[in-house]
Amino acid sequence: MRVVEVVAQDEWNEDAERFGAHPLQWWQWGELKAKTGPWTARRLACLDDAGELVGGAQVLLRKMPFPFKAMAYAPRGPFAAEGRLQDVADAVADWCRANTKAVSLKVDPAVTDFAYSAGWKPSEAILLNKTATIDLAPTEDELMAGIPNKKCRQYIRKAHRAGVVVRPGKREDLDAILALYHQTADADGFALHADEFYRAAFDELEGIQQLFVAEGDEGIEAFLWNVTSPAGTCFELWGAVSDAGKASRANYYMKWVAICAAKEAGAATYDLNGLLNGGISNFKLLFVEGPTLWAQTHDKPLSPLYGLMDWALAAHRRHNVEGAAQEDTSRQ
Repeated sequence: MRVVEVVAQDEWNEDAERFGAHPLQWWQWGELKAKTGPWTARRLACLDDAGELVGGAQVLLRKMPFPFKAMAYAPRGPFAAEGRLQDVADAVADWCRANTKAVSLKVDPAVTDFAYSAGWKPSEAILLNKTATIDLAPTEDELMAGIPNKKCRQYIRKAHRAGVVVRPGKREDLDAILALYHQTADADGFALHADEFYRAAFDELEGIQQLFVAEGDEGIEAFLWNVTSPAGTCFELWGAVSDAGKASRANYYMKWVAICAAKEAGAATYDLNGLLNGGISNFKLLFVEGPTLWAQTHDKPLSPLYGLMDWALAAHRRHNVEGAAQEDTSRQ
């Protein structure tokens, strides 16, 4: 198999759309990561012996401290024709070994059943493989009827009847959106990027983003920021809801509008992006029959330094967890 680097946005996105690639494999996501952090994006098309395109991967390269130099990651990739995903993953790994300084390549394709070839190793996930998904093939009426939780369906209709308005988010909404996001993060104890990251995202994700705000009596009561690839997936990136939005059920109606918008945009699947434990995951599960498990994340070692890097990263994660536990204890 021959691997060719693609350097034109239109060409790359045409290839990605042809195979229904995940939106994190589209050019815009790579540009956002490259312009806001220590990443470089490389787009790799894989051709068979007849010169036919059979798949590819957008690979993000991240600088690492000495002596590791770099690591590579294909978020929700690679993508491939039916039956060729293993070949494409191996070809992309071989290209990274020959053309980059990466110690390893991490992949986490959005497929439920995938057998990695020899040499790949299960690894810690960046994106959770346990998620909730909706098949967007049915009609809107069938999608509504397919929501298994009766209360969820009632809350969608209730918010609509009560006058909650869901509309596309605009640049001038970003201050209110980020203020709401900070309030939610502070209350629930999770970290955010700097505000500049989200402002950059609004520009860089043009063409694949679907940003929604839900307005009620107190202004913007909720937002949902998705990326959507035609013939592929609608993927929830970020979102938040205020106490007023919870009371008005604005988040229920907003998610329903987002599901319908993803279907209209041509997406085949709506991915609610990750299930852990607690309120937000319970909320997501109201919309589906049960969880979806994507293939487990794997690494392909590309250097003898892989074992040492894996150990160092694990030690760093343990240190962070222990530090957070001590900080929590000190605040009790």
